[in-house]
Amino acid sequence: MENQINDLDQLKEMWSDLNRRVERLENQTLEEGRKVASGKITTAREDLATRYKRFMIIGFVMGIFFPLFLIMSPTDFFPDGTMKYVASALFFSYFITAAVMDSFLYNEVRSMDLAMMTVSQVIHKARTLKRRHHIFMIILIPFAVITLAVFAIPLLDDPFIIAGMITGGVVGLCIGLRQYFRMMRDYREMMREYSE
Repeated sequence: MENQINDLDQLKEMWSDLNRRVERLENQTLEEGRKVASGKITTAREDLATRYKRFMIIGFVMGIFFPLFLIMSPTDFFPDGTMKYVASALFFSYFITAAVMDSFLYNEVRSMDLAMMTVSQVIHKARTLKRRHHIFMIILIPFAVITLAVFAIPLLDDPFIIAGMITGGVVGLCIGLRQYFRMMRDYREMMREYSE
């Protein structure tokens, strides 16, 4: 009988020890999972911030230099003097508006403190910024089409310039779509890692 009690006590002790080890292993696994997820989210956030910063800088640079180039261009390149100034003003407005929007998104992404924010706050912020990104695109795409149309109207007689604009438009569209899909992937990455 005494042997049975000792065996039972040993069994309880072994069981308790096994429980402690399994619990420690679970905690370590969860902690490692959190570190990996946090690294992915941080990387996605940093990638988004880098892309917005790059577009913001390009927007400000193009907003200054392209209108200046257009205004100083010779009349044989852009024959209509009035339209030259209208197109320059539109390009300036477009690029500066895009740069300001990218600057806003850049600052918002950078302000996300992943260490201090709760899961629901990160997901809500990512969804909100993704929605704002789309709203800004809804504003900028028609603005770009109008600006390019005003720029192209006086040049319709020159097939080389029109061909160059079409080629530039196709290349720009491909680059833009590639960047867009990467940004959406980064937003999805942040939301998926936090919602799992």
